[in-house]
Amino acid sequence: MAGRLFELNRDTANELIVDDRTWSDLEFDRLFSLADSTRSPLGSQCLYRRLRTYVEDESALEGEYAIYAKLANEAPLRETIQLATALLQNDSNALICDALFGEEPRQPLWAPLIFLFSGLSLLSCVVAIFVHPVAWVFAALVLCNVILLFFGNYRFHAVYSTAARIGNMIGVAVRLSRIRSSVRFSQIDALKHLLGENIEISRAFRWFLLKRDSLLGSMAFYLQLLFLVDLAAGAIAIARIRRLRRPLQAIFEAIGSLDATVSVASWISRAPAHCHPRISGEPIIEIADGYHPILSGAVTNSICLEARSALIVGSNMAGKTTFIKMIGTNIVLGRTLGVCFASSAVIPRSPVMTSIRLEHSIESGKSHFFSEIERILLFLKSAEENGRGVFLIDELFRGTNTPERIAAAKAVLEEMARHAQVLATTHDVELQAHLQRQYSIYHFTENPDLAEVFDYKLRTGVSNARNAIKLLERIGFSDNIISEARRLLGDSGPA
Repeated sequence: MAGRLFELNRDTANELIVDDRTWSDLEFDRLFSLADSTRSPLGSQCLYRRLRTYVEDESALEGEYAIYAKLANEAPLRETIQLATALLQNDSNALICDALFGEEPRQPLWAPLIFLFSGLSLLSCVVAIFVHPVAWVFAALVLCNVILLFFGNYRFHAVYSTAARIGNMIGVAVRLSRIRSSVRFSQIDALKHLLGENIEISRAFRWFLLKRDSLLGSMAFYLQLLFLVDLAAGAIAIARIRRLRRPLQAIFEAIGSLDATVSVASWISRAPAHCHPRISGEPIIEIADGYHPILSGAVTNSICLEARSALIVGSNMAGKTTFIKMIGTNIVLGRTLGVCFASSAVIPRSPVMTSIRLEHSIESGKSHFFSEIERILLFLKSAEENGRGVFLIDELFRGTNTPERIAAAKAVLEEMARHAQVLATTHDVELQAHLQRQYSIYHFTENPDLAEVFDYKLRTGVSNARNAIKLLERIGFSDNIISEARRLLGDSGPA
């Protein structure tokens, strides 16, 4: 349910978002789990949406980062906020999102009958006290009430639960609005304004909270039977949810956003290094001592690309795919949260798109290669139409033969780099010579003779290393296999 708020607003939002493929390729579900220490489903939903939405206003991101830094040193304040939002920690509160941002609840056509029979029952009950024969009318009306309850109560069951959750949410909003601190939160200011401007909200759903009391709950059963109190309250709740929809949405977002902010502040306070990036209108990627936040004890790397792309060469497991994921993740986080996991960073005002984990689809009948070329064509069209973009491509066209792969990759990467920045990994060392005009060449290396084969450090320049057969030998492939491989390669092996 964490992604529900994002999905409900996806088609109507005007903001640029992180597309599904990029979210999956960069393993943002795992990263979201690391960042999510929210105390309420509202906070979790707002955090998920925040991670998937690019923010164009750089000053807003800078302000958020300043709040994170202040909260990192304000443990009592964080705890006060979390104690309040924890009152919404029940998973069922995730359904508030659907009630406020999904399809509006509708009154049943027979709703007027509820108020008619409720009013007649109350009137006949009062009159029967003084005119006893009217008691038979009251009894007949109660029988009608039972029939209405039998056929209509289930239609309002979800409304009862939703109204109670909204009532609880309003209670938390009141509690948060009373927090006093040296740190100024726009969310708390918003809650004060909303509660002050909409006095009705504070009491609009109180009946459903009162029903949780065991004594009042048992009384409510008889009031429901005699006077259709719950059905009437349900119909009134639907009307109020529809009428107060916009301020209730704003309250939801203020509470969720505050919970998410505290969560992000707690997350980055545990990181070894982080910074607020400078966001440039130029195609510049400059990350110093960057690392991937998912990895513990990650090796840091730096890169500087000014109006250039990067080709990264290296063998499997050397670190090239993790490196481009690190760059992409930091650019996305810089544009969505205002945070980069690096000592310093300059990132472009461009969306990130990836082609890293394309899989074969049995259902569609598409091969890995066909899925990949569709994705790459999308990149080319996007770059040509928008004149910007950061494209991360892992081992382009690896699903086809070597001569065609090199030829097609050279042509595609050249064309793509004319309009956007590309970070591409490859095993094909031949591409280095073909792409040096537009691409800075980097490589990862390994030493099979050392205990730690890979050091995961990015190096500049062309790579001519051939260590695959040495690695086969290192992990125990037979002498026959090693000798035959070297013979075919024309390599006599170590001197």
